Amino acid sequence: MRAADFLLEPEPGFDIEGEFIPPVLDEDLLKALRTGPLDGVTDVSAAIGLLDLVHDQLSRYGTDGSQSLVDPQIELAINTLAAVTTRAGVPLQVPFRNFTRFRSYWLKNDGHNSWQARRDILEEIFEPTRAKLVEIDARPLDARLPAESLAELKDTSAILEHLQRIQRAIVTDPAQVIGSAKELVESTAKVVLTELGLPVDDKADVPALVKDTQTALGLHPSTHTPGPDGSDAVKKILGSVTGVAIGVAELRNRHGTGHGVAGPRTGLSARHAHLAVNAAFTWCQLMLDTLADKQAPWRQSSQ
Repeated sequence: MRAADFLLEPEPGFDIEGEFIPPVLDEDLLKALRTGPLDGVTDVSAAIGLLDLVHDQLSRYGTDGSQSLVDPQIELAINTLAAVTTRAGVPLQVPFRNFTRFRSYWLKNDGHNSWQARRDILEEIFEPTRAKLVEIDARPLDARLPAESLAELKDTSAILEHLQRIQRAIVTDPAQVIGSAKELVESTAKVVLTELGLPVDDKADVPALVKDTQTALGLHPSTHTPGPDGSDAVKKILGSVTGVAIGVAELRNRHGTGHGVAGPRTGLSARHAHLAVNAAFTWCQLMLDTLADKQAPWRQSSQ
């Protein structure tokens, strides 16, 4: 989203009598965003656009007083920004709540008689968070699972929930990402089994779910499958893919969220998060692609 998307009248203008018409804030949109994600918009994208709007309005106020919002409106925008950045995994707490409080803040922080000093204050507050949001937004992780495969499913909510959680935490919380990657494998297995009309044991662990899913789709190394899927080369790869999915679960048990730990988790970084995510995606994409494939061998054996 862009900053202008939060305005009902994005561009200022003049009426027929020459009176200036300032942009109008879409307060209903902000109130909706404060309570939860907007339809069709990620929290990360919304956070970037709203951050830019708040930053611009505060900068205008501190420079020449050309801001178009008033105190109650900028307060609503700042409070909404705190809520949406928290949901996006990069919480931002602005140390003042409106224009009036911003003035008091800059007077206490060497911003008196210097508009550049006020801009520097705002840069220090907003830019680190914006940089993290942009980095997250540049990683469209859900695109790694083909839309055509997801489109075949009756209910994608569980899978999409894990993808969104991964996207929010990929830069800031590798332990959360590892935990969500394991849950993505679990949910994908259960979704596939449900789509096939097979029973799902809610108490089954990941190795059991992986085995049941791959067997049902004719992808287990021990399955006798005609065509390329039954070749030694493919079976060797399938054995490795099975190990990859189980490895994600084991990594989560050791380093991810979901289990209480006696001390702080140390040594984890973004590369471990990407390792877990890419491993989970490899297994999940293969399952979903095979489920959607009209020519997959499992369809012939089920007829």
